[in-house]
Amino acid sequence: MNEDEMKKYTAAGEIAKRVKRDSRKWVREGEPLLDLCEKIERRIVELGGAPAFPCNICIDEIAAHFTPPPGFAGRIPNEGLVKIDFGVHVDGYIVDTAFTIPLSPRDREIVEVAEESLLKISEMLRAGIKISQVGEIVEKFASSKGFKVIRNLTGHQIDRFNLHTGFSIPNIRILGTEKFRKDMVVAIEPFITIADGSGEVGEIEETYIYRFKYLSMNYTSESGPLVKKLHNSFKTLPFCERWVINQFREVNRDSIKRALEHYRKNLMFYPVLVEKNRKKVAQAEDTFLVLEDSALNLTSE
Repeated sequence: MNEDEMKKYTAAGEIAKRVKRDSRKWVREGEPLLDLCEKIERRIVELGGAPAFPCNICIDEIAAHFTPPPGFAGRIPNEGLVKIDFGVHVDGYIVDTAFTIPLSPRDREIVEVAEESLLKISEMLRAGIKISQVGEIVEKFASSKGFKVIRNLTGHQIDRFNLHTGFSIPNIRILGTEKFRKDMVVAIEPFITIADGSGEVGEIEETYIYRFKYLSMNYTSESGPLVKKLHNSFKTLPFCERWVINQFREVNRDSIKRALEHYRKNLMFYPVLVEKNRKKVAQAEDTFLVLEDSALNLTSE
């Protein structure tokens, strides 16, 4: 990794740290989810970065991929288990981080298990370690505390303008020989549920987040001009309907949905993911730069 790349990853990480500190104070019962999401995204911009994907606020059994659509009126519920997941990029160099706030004392332990799992990985992470060891450590620790890991959610490698690339990083024991390499940038994110949870998430019908698969496309359809604007604006980073409406005031939700459906083959769709037994889920996540003998946590407070 050259000096310029390192500088940009570090800058993105410093912004993420400040946003985490600020946003922890903003999570409170009755807070409108839409307001909270947009407040977090604005703070990223105020500090000199750009959101790498729409801020996710996932409550209780919702594990991932929920960002409020335009006009959403939902609020943080009493005693909710609130997961905040956001990313920052500086010139396409991305960091990804998440934390969970328990608004009920009954949920403190599950959050502690997710955070301690992440800490255990940070202490062993370095070049040459098998990627499979991450899952072994997380699953063993969660089980020892009476909890269960979400086995079909993983961490991921990160590259410039590419949030999920290369290796997936499991949270359960698997067979595998791939190893972490020096200068890899990786997001480690344990997802923990309670013992009688299914240990898996499933998709529901709602989808609010999308991503273009490719950097080049043709725009010859009726929806082509709008899609070209979106593609030029978001490149291969995830985006959502409210971003489109905020940025391009002349479009409405119907025209966006028609355009996305017409270009479906060029897009990744990210349906909302929910614990299959509808049990609560906690998440902890940081982004690391893998070094020869250790790993630099870019996003930890």
